[in-house]
Amino acid sequence: MQILKDRFNRLLLGTLLLLLTSGTVTFFVLANSSSVVTADQAFRDIPLDHPVYQLCRQLIRIGAVRPRPGMTLEPFEKISASDWNHALMQIGKHSARVIPEAAKFGSNDEVCADSICRRLQSLAPDECELLRPPSSDSTRLAVYFMLERCLLE
Repeated sequence: MQILKDRFNRLLLGTLLLLLTSGTVTFFVLANSSSVVTADQAFRDIPLDHPVYQLCRQLIRIGAVRPRPGMTLEPFEKISASDWNHALMQIGKHSARVIPEAAKFGSNDEVCADSICRRLQSLAPDECELLRPPSSDSTRLAVYFMLERCLLE
């Protein structure tokens, strides 16, 4: 009977060690894998698998997308002048490029789709297809997408 208990205890200990080892290896593999991490910064109102994290990946990475109060993105709200100016400054800092004052907005009253497109046309290379025809969308998501595609790619 004692021999049976010893074998059972060794088997139980071996199983425990195997589980502990596989859990540790799995943790280190996943923790060091950049393909598993969805986003550097997660927003409370956007699920981690939402396309916004891919559409604006570089802007989020360089800190050009500022979260709203409560760590929300509010992607379908109109972009504010301060958000636009912050994004441009971060893009300029990241790409070692001087952003002209004319590209910035002075107040929220100036922000509209046409003025956004005009400012982007002055900054973006001629081959940026998103600027033809001008978009009528001035939501945060649409503007961040245009900034990423026209100025960071």
